[in-house]
Amino acid sequence: MKKKRNMKKTLTILATAVMAFLLLTKPVLAAVRCETQYGGGEVCVRTGELQIDKEVWDPEDEKWLDNLGLGDYKFAPGESIKFKLKIKNVGDKTFGEVDVRDYLPDLVEHFSGDLEFEIKDLSPDETEVRELEVKVVSADRFPNDKSIICEVNTAEAWSDDEKDKDTAQVCFEKKVLGVSELPPTGLENWLIIIPFSLLAGLVGFYLRKFSN
Repeated sequence: MKKKRNMKKTLTILATAVMAFLLLTKPVLAAVRCETQYGGGEVCVRTGELQIDKEVWDPEDEKWLDNLGLGDYKFAPGESIKFKLKIKNVGDKTFGEVDVRDYLPDLVEHFSGDLEFEIKDLSPDETEVRELEVKVVSADRFPNDKSIICEVNTAEAWSDDEKDKDTAQVCFEKKVLGVSELPPTGLENWLIIIPFSLLAGLVGFYLRKFSN
């Protein structure tokens, strides 16, 4: 009987300790960032209390996107590219200082906006939005063996133990200046070409006959 009471007392103490641990331990907050990848599918990544989201401006559809792939708009040498950074506090405490850094790919050069900066006192549920602009390098700096190249632009944000990063893909095309499209080959053009070809043939025939 005494042994049974001791067992019950032990279980009570253990239950009390577990409840105290659950009540006193602060839960780890986390958020999920979902974005469309350059392959076409959507990928969701679990983040901590500090979150950064990087987007690129699509000049063709005139909207911000997570990535631009091979089937999307391609930037030419000398063209400008706009990026947007969104740094958000998804936790329940204020970050006294947040450091942000953007790492540019090889085929672009910085034009405007900050590549490195600090955010002071980022409150819970607050979002800091920054934009930067780059320019594609000249055509002579492109690899000779490739006409289309895709690169990834990475941005990071960190504060104490909290850190997050995100990427945005862009593609470049080394276009030939002065050649935008091939000549049309529709039926209307053949109707124009055929009479001129026949006329040229007759002129050549008579010139050859008279020369003989």
